[in-house]
Amino acid sequence: MILFLNSIAGSEIVIILLFVLIFFGAKSIPGMSRSLGRGIRQIKDAGQDIQDEISRSSRDMKRDMNINRTLHDAKKNVEKPFENISRSAEDMKRSIEDPGHHPSSSPEKMGQHEKNRVIKEEPTKNKSHDD
Repeated sequence: MILFLNSIAGSEIVIILLFVLIFFGAKSIPGMSRSLGRGIRQIKDAGQDIQDEISRSSRDMKRDMNINRTLHDAKKNVEKPFENISRSAEDMKRSIEDPGHHPSSSPEKMGQHEKNRVIKEEPTKNKSHDD
């Protein structure tokens, strides 16, 4: 818009206004101005509505991404105990199938409860051997 006004001189604007006054008459110029103003207002409102819709869409997308991330985290938290149970079940299955192999045979693989069990069982084993 500014570039358009820079290329038109003041005298040219006066000539255009005189042409409009003569061609349309003094009575119709206020009505045309109101119509032109309403049209410009509608265009601005439509542009604002589009910007609001884009803004609303981006907020909804961000909210959906946060919900998806939360659901993914919740799924991992729910699956974690089942993975441990599944791992323990696989270890039991292997120990049943291969009696020489026990999953916690090495101390670094033993859990604390297994270490406590081994410590409690050792004195009973020694007593049974002494008899």
